[in-house]
Amino acid sequence: MQPIIVGVDGTPDSLLAADWAAREARRRGSSLVLLHGYVPPVGRYRLLAGDIEHAHRAARQLLDDATAWVRERFGDLEVTTDLDQRPEAELLVEHSRHARMIVLGSRRPGPVTGFLLGSVGLRVLSRAACPVVMIRGGTPRRGPQDGEIVAGIPGEAEAETVLAFAFEAAALRDAPLRAVRAWNLPTVFTYEPGLLRRSDEHGGLEEAHRHDLTQLLAPWRRHYPQVTVVEHVELGPTSELLVSLAASAQLLVVGRRAEPRSRYVGHVAHATLHFADVPIALVPHPPATRPTDE
Repeated sequence: MQPIIVGVDGTPDSLLAADWAAREARRRGSSLVLLHGYVPPVGRYRLLAGDIEHAHRAARQLLDDATAWVRERFGDLEVTTDLDQRPEAELLVEHSRHARMIVLGSRRPGPVTGFLLGSVGLRVLSRAACPVVMIRGGTPRRGPQDGEIVAGIPGEAEAETVLAFAFEAAALRDAPLRAVRAWNLPTVFTYEPGLLRRSDEHGGLEEAHRHDLTQLLAPWRRHYPQVTVVEHVELGPTSELLVSLAASAQLLVVGRRAEPRSRYVGHVAHATLHFADVPIALVPHPPATRPTDE
């Protein structure tokens, strides 16, 4: 079973992430890895001969404290640690190839800076091979802790990984899943003859999008018959709709671009990270295996 990895840095925000990750590991029967990376002082920043050893002891103590904190609350969970003298973002990206998911905490400075600035979040998000869950720190959110799972369902080519994560999360929590498809009136730049043909067949553009969403959900519904699914199709910007619906959710699932040479994760992922006050699972787009009826 692949582990769930959480990056810890000694802040209360990373402990909130560790708490969420431990609960998720317990649900999934996974082990939990607490990871901390640090870069010891070198060159002109190395003032004393013992600075490197001091940095290592401080990093070890930070990780030991976080481990004790988790084990005190989740005594039945398998918890291991990983300490390395490398930047934490680099370590997390490397470990993402063998992880079930990565969980990160982020400060709550407000909507202008959101999750990303001043953290390793953006570097990890754009390069990680597995889903990354961002937990907003600071003042605890006021939304329900047992609400529905909200998932933004993109086009067919990118939808499978989002659906796989969202259905599994809903099944593990015995929570309803709201599958969201936003749509807009086509412009000269987004004109699709096939979409207009389908709109004629199904009685309008919204009904065509609803039909497409139903088709995407069908195999997953058969695979997870215990999950109650609400199909939500609405005219408007995707990011605004998801942020609004996230206010009553316990988890938001969004697809993201995975481009190692770029920090751009997609405008929907970026906007929800800034404004949605809920844990957000950002799932890379490469296709997952569609469930079969066998």
